This record gives sequence, structure tokens and C-alpha cells, in this order.
Amino acid sequence: MNAPLWITYAWSDNALGDFDYLIQDLSRAGISAKYDKISIIPGRKLWAQIADRIFSDSLAGWAYLITPNSLASTACQEELAYALQRALESRGDEFPLIGLLHGVSISDVPLALRVRLCVNLANPDWIEEIREAITGSVPRRSVPEQKPLIIKIHRQYLGQSDKVAVEICPRFGELRYWRLAFPSSGPQPVAWGTGPANGRGIGAIKTEVKKGEFPDIEGIPMKFVGAGNPVTPSTSAYAVFDRELPQKCFFGVAKKPYGNMVTGGVYLGSAE
Repeated sequence: MNAPLWITYAWSDNALGDFDYLIQDLSRAGISAKYDKISIIPGRKLWAQIADRIFSDSLAGWAYLITPNSLASTACQEELAYALQRALESRGDEFPLIGLLHGVSISDVPLALRVRLCVNLANPDWIEEIREAITGSVPRRSVPEQKPLIIKIHRQYLGQSDKVAVEICPRFGELRYWRLAFPSSGPQPVAWGTGPANGRGIGAIKTEVKKGEFPDIEGIPMKFVGAGNPVTPSTSAYAVFDRELPQKCFFGVAKKPYGNMVTGGVYLGSAE
């Protein structure tokens, strides 16, 4: 890859060497970068030189390191205007404009870049995303397998040092008559029910509360708790324990409000 990538950044983002580290990682991956401090001749008009570099035919693309500092920088905003002018006048949509997000959300990105490629530097594949953008290649990345349930463990649940909770909700759709099974011996839940997702707590426990014994799973005698009200992506099922979680938990559904869990519940893994 011969043509370099021009990168606009705020000088304050290199106070601790962060920008230098970015350039170092790109270089190791075979992507050369140009920026003001290695491309500008001291003593001459700054913006005229930057304009010449950005409008140069030798660039593979232009990237903007988007941080709270660069978003507040007038100089960075002016370079953004130069890059957009080049993209529209000389190469149209073919010239890569790339936003490099560091410590900001997509909603913070200038509108002119939000419709272009935005690469989050927290993504482990960020270098490959940049390479694909400036070479015009099609991404070749496998999508990691995702489970149908989102499972979270909350220690010091709702600020209580002696409580730990398991939270479960589906990624999509609705699960009614949910059940949580756990070994008959060992930690037992002290409370359970549904409430807002993301650890915000159990709401009022409904009247369709269910608990009971369950035939053994994997040779282990089980108990279960549950309720008839549904869990959704925004409403989770919670089970709260004193200090310790069971070694194994299973999550499933019943066919009716007071029914037992249907065989074949989802193993949540070791709760610890």
C-alpha cells in the first residue's frame, strides 16, 4: 500500500502519546500515514500547506480522529471542510473519508462524516476496517455466534453488599411463563420477579408466581422459581441470592402460568 492516509487530529490528543501510538499501529499493519507535524514546513502559511496535502492526488484517503478534543478544535473543523471539498470536487464518493472514534459516540460525529465510514478504535478489527476502506476491498469478517438470551450477573445488587442477582432477557420477542431452575442443595433465591432491563431492579412481583421441585437435570435434583408475566428485551427476569449464586442455572418456559418448566431449558453456564 503505497499512497498514505492523511489524518487530522487535535494536538492535545497526543499529550500522552496516544496519536503516536495510533500511527505506530497503522505502520506495523503496512498503512502509512501523513499528518501536519511531519508534512508541514515550519515558517510558511499553515493552511495553504495543509490544503496542498489534502488535495494531493497521492493520498489513499483522509481520516479524522474524532475525540472530545478534536470536536472542540476549530483547526480540526477547518481540515474537515478541506477534505469534504476535495471529496466532492475531485473524486466524488470514491475518495475515502473515515471517522476514527475514540471516546465519543456516533451521535457526536459531525453529520458530514456520519454518512461515511466510522471506525470505533475500541473494535479489535479497526485496522482491517481502515485497510478495507482505502483499498476498496470487501470485508471478510465472520460474525461471532450470539446466544438468544442476554445474561448478566449483578453483584452488590441495587447497592446491597450481601446480594447478587442473575438477570435474563431475550434479544428479541417475548418469553411468557419463565422459569429459573437451580440445584436443590446450595444457594436458594430470596426474591425473584421481573423489572426493567440492565440491572434496574425487580418491580412488583405478580400474583402468578411459581416455585417448586423439578426432575433432575444432568443428574442433579433441581428447584425452580418463575412467574407468568413476560420477559422482553426491555423487561428482564431477575433472581436474587444471598452472597452466592448456584453453581448451575437453567432458564426456560412453561406452557401455562402455573406449569413446570418445559424440559430443555437453556443452561446459563456456571453462575460464578
